[in-house]
Amino acid sequence: MRLRSIELYRVDLAFRSPVITATGAHTRRPLAFVRVVAEEAEGWGECAALADGTCVDPPFDAVWTALVESGVGRLLAASAARDGELPLAAQVPALFGSGAVAQFVAATLEMAVLDAELRASGTPLWSRLGVEEAVATAGVPIGHLVGIPVDRSIDALVARVDELVRAARTARVRVKIEPGWDTEPLRALRDAFPRLVLQADANASYRWNGADPGGGSTGSLDDAARLVELDGLGLSCIEQPLPPGDLAALAQLAARLGTPVALDESLTSFGRVRDALRYGACAVACLKPARLGGLLRAKAAVSVCKESGAGAFVGGFFETGLARAANAALAGLPGFTLPGDLSDPGEYLAQPARVAVYPGLDGALVRPFGGPGLAPPPSLHPDELVRTWQAART
Repeated sequence: MRLRSIELYRVDLAFRSPVITATGAHTRRPLAFVRVVAEEAEGWGECAALADGTCVDPPFDAVWTALVESGVGRLLAASAARDGELPLAAQVPALFGSGAVAQFVAATLEMAVLDAELRASGTPLWSRLGVEEAVATAGVPIGHLVGIPVDRSIDALVARVDELVRAARTARVRVKIEPGWDTEPLRALRDAFPRLVLQADANASYRWNGADPGGGSTGSLDDAARLVELDGLGLSCIEQPLPPGDLAALAQLAARLGTPVALDESLTSFGRVRDALRYGACAVACLKPARLGGLLRAKAAVSVCKESGAGAFVGGFFETGLARAANAALAGLPGFTLPGDLSDPGEYLAQPARVAVYPGLDGALVRPFGGPGLAPPPSLHPDELVRTWQAART
């Protein structure tokens, strides 16, 4: 495809209510969209970086700066070196480094180029990824994330989950925990919903044999030992209980717990996924395309999980309908054994339809977009266009 131009948009949204985790509260959602315009088709990419980042993910402003100052320029230069032809989506991540900011930039631009390729060929994303047509037609199960209530009320937590279960909008609930907010709320949920697929997400807030997560844990030097109290609750997994860098400690804890350990923040690259599985540090992988450098790398990562016998699910960064639809297509691949973070963006973002529609919702299922590309393109206001780069003509 011959490149004509690249446009970069910025949109600032708010969360409907704060999403509280062990590491802080998410209250605002800045977004960047990239539009790649080729002679044959156009494609859209969405930046997944959160406003304040995480212990391993860069903040939005760092990724935004990299997109403006160098990221788009590298894609333009790569096109110019190919006599005006865009590199293939599979080649885009190789244009960038292995750092956290570079991975998010690569994922944003890969998405846009992949969308353009699919629109030009009339192919839906699920087909390109190798998802079976029967799976795409039936849909994939939706998982929800529930944060820590502002008032730390167990009743409020149970009421929120009850709302999701009664409305039949979820196949799994992922609950944020931290030292001191774990056993009692999870036991209350299990008592209220004995058959619900329930998992806990600790965001690296526990300590093990004196290891410090560096995220402001309020617990003792060995508060991860209390996680054994969760073994009788039938959780599908306990996600990222310890700091992300120490795979040896995570493997020790995994051997001690009866509940499977899932990793999220530890899985910052394809190599880290492979290492975590080899060391026995996790039985389940939370795979986030943006953190891994794109959808195609996430596909490779879930294949490794499947080969090793580990479970997996698609993680989320509170995306709009564009990126969430892409994740829904990815979640149809064999190897994703748990429902992913695929809930309706309208449940957590204010005015999400102004940015991108999330197609295919049907109760606790979502069907991957059936048209060419990732999803319907976002409808952005001209005032949200920040910069346009014209491709060099040859």
